[in-house]
Amino acid sequence: MMMKEIFNQNPHLLFYTVLAGSVLMIRVPLLGKYFRTVNTLLHESGHALAAVLTSGEVISIELSSDTSGSAFTKSGSKLKAMMVSFAGYPVAAMLSGILIAYTTAHQPKIVFFLLLTIALLNLTLFVRNFYGIVWLFSFSALILFIFWLGDETLSYLFALAVTLISFSETVFSTLIILYLSLFQPKKAGDASNLARVSGIPAAIWGILITASVSYIVWFTVSRYFPFPFKPLI
Repeated sequence: MMMKEIFNQNPHLLFYTVLAGSVLMIRVPLLGKYFRTVNTLLHESGHALAAVLTSGEVISIELSSDTSGSAFTKSGSKLKAMMVSFAGYPVAAMLSGILIAYTTAHQPKIVFFLLLTIALLNLTLFVRNFYGIVWLFSFSALILFIFWLGDETLSYLFALAVTLISFSETVFSTLIILYLSLFQPKKAGDASNLARVSGIPAAIWGILITASVSYIVWFTVSRYFPFPFKPLI
């Protein structure tokens, strides 16, 4: 009871406790990979959204058990193909930021609705591999179960944990792609694809992707993260 009162009176402490737990969670075998796939879903959805907005075609999306993913798309020009390849990391960061904004505004139901909508759209339209289908079913069921329980505290904590895990994974995965683009450019995923299509080195694309994600992360942190040094009451 005493701990609950401390968290109730100091919501910033609860936020950063969940954030610390989320950073640790993403490196836990199995469970960490399961929830890190949320970020993979947002990332691949970013590619799909860019393809649709540029009048391209989304052939399929794959979500893998190692948290990697692939979006197979068709574009009408090199420029459009570059826009699709570039979109993954920034869109994932932006969507994670939106989810954090609604969570910190104590609107977990909106977070559940957005996550469920993205999951079901991918399940219906794009994802065809076995693990991806199983993951989308199970994650959708988990969201519905938490919603069905109707506990406001549990809903808030679940929404906060999932969104912070996705946000943290966005930061880590962007740093990884930057490192790979600088030192292993042929293994740098989206940056490698952009280099192949454009002829511009993967390192440049890695820096541009990191810069765009960094701005979104800075905006999200500055607007929606509570001030961490409030006194305990």
